[in-house]
Amino acid sequence: MRANVARLGVALTTTFLVVALGLTYWQLVAADSLNAQPSNPRLVAAEQQVRRGRILDRTGRPLAEDRREGDNEVRDYPLPAAAPVTGYHSLRYGNSGLEERYDADLRGAGADDALQQLQQRLLHRPVVGSDIVTTLDARIQQAAMAALGDHPGAIVVLDPKTGEVLALASSPSFDPGKVDEQFPALRDNPDAALLNRATQSAYVPGSTFKLVTASAALDKGLVNLDQPFTCTTAINLGGQPVDCRNSIHIPRLTFKQAFAWSSNRVFALTGLLLGFPGPINPWLDDHPPGRYPWQDHSIDPSAQVLEDYAARFGFGRSIPFDLPVAPSRLKDPSSPWSVGLLASTAFGQGELSVTALQMALAVAVPGDDGKLPRPYLVSQIRSPDGTVRTVHEPGGWIDDVVSQETASVLRAFLLEGVENGYAAPARIPGVKVGGKTGTAEVGQGQTPHAWFIGLAPVDAPRLAIAVVFEHGGSGAEVATPAGRAVLQVALDVYRPQGR
Repeated sequence: MRANVARLGVALTTTFLVVALGLTYWQLVAADSLNAQPSNPRLVAAEQQVRRGRILDRTGRPLAEDRREGDNEVRDYPLPAAAPVTGYHSLRYGNSGLEERYDADLRGAGADDALQQLQQRLLHRPVVGSDIVTTLDARIQQAAMAALGDHPGAIVVLDPKTGEVLALASSPSFDPGKVDEQFPALRDNPDAALLNRATQSAYVPGSTFKLVTASAALDKGLVNLDQPFTCTTAINLGGQPVDCRNSIHIPRLTFKQAFAWSSNRVFALTGLLLGFPGPINPWLDDHPPGRYPWQDHSIDPSAQVLEDYAARFGFGRSIPFDLPVAPSRLKDPSSPWSVGLLASTAFGQGELSVTALQMALAVAVPGDDGKLPRPYLVSQIRSPDGTVRTVHEPGGWIDDVVSQETASVLRAFLLEGVENGYAAPARIPGVKVGGKTGTAEVGQGQTPHAWFIGLAPVDAPRLAIAVVFEHGGSGAEVATPAGRAVLQVALDVYRPQGR
């Protein structure tokens, strides 16, 4: 009898301890994660009473705002074209974009809002979140989305001097006001409309990467800008023929003309010559003065120079930004450099992969006197009590890429591309526009990606742009006219202060 009572006591004690430990875990250890679950009824009820802050463009135009519907707050998106930036807010599916990044401030739960939130709850008043002021210009954003149309791709427009992003477009897109009803279809759609292609999709850049190769050669003083050379024949580099067909109509040309007319052979050879003394012009000719230097030496010094300059431009680095950014890469880290890989990389193919944001920053470098600007989307957070907190200051930069002298030469190269090269469709009457096209091969039987990067006005830059159309074909015929259309709108509406 006593043994039975003892066993019962042990069982009851054990049960009590298990229950106590379980309660301790769920109420203390896991409480925060449970409370944060979107499906938490208490959280949903509380969120429905919060008057979420607005997301505004740079002129004060609402991109996202709440409206009262019965006893609840409903999120509206007056400009669905801004979806790649605002993202969506859903009590059922959570948040994305700036709605996610600045969620605490928008719902009045930021560090600066704690006292105000307590007062409002004690007085049984609705909690009011802070407004987020972006650098986006709704007019430029609409123009960028319209230029993409229904074609998959991305457009980024930014101020090269300040780093302010004026437009960040991604297609296909979605209406953030209809996410609750359309989310399953959007999530499962192979077109990936919820993917931000401007920051999270990486593409082969094609000839737009020649800007990086040219920057390295010019900055190291390897090129004689006045010495022409002949480029008419193909050359075998690492088992692959690299030709002059892009510039065949100008058989004797300068390095600037080779850039404007996108000569693959010239830039393949330039990449292989980056680690050797200049001037490299004689080695770019149909009849070089002897055996190429790398044939008797390692290509490692040239590869190291290209790696160095690509890193300065942001390749292989984490780009600080208000939205997640996929890293751009020069090559697969597991791939050893070879003559063929270095040559193809130097003219924009190989294993390169870049985001549209990365290429907008790249072309901004000559527009910012050789610096890589620090991009940002949010300038201020404005609390309901009138307090204004500055989030980002204009004019920050990530790295010194090239000298001011090199940046000036690069601007002249970009201008040549529009005035007398493949980027001619970017011309705008009365404005000096600089640009570089790209037609990126992506595999046999597949239509290339179409690219355009540009500066305007190139003599006093205030706009940098990158355009990519997935499998769009010719950069000159598809991406460049789209870039021109966006630049025309941006030049009309954007007036940077202090310049």
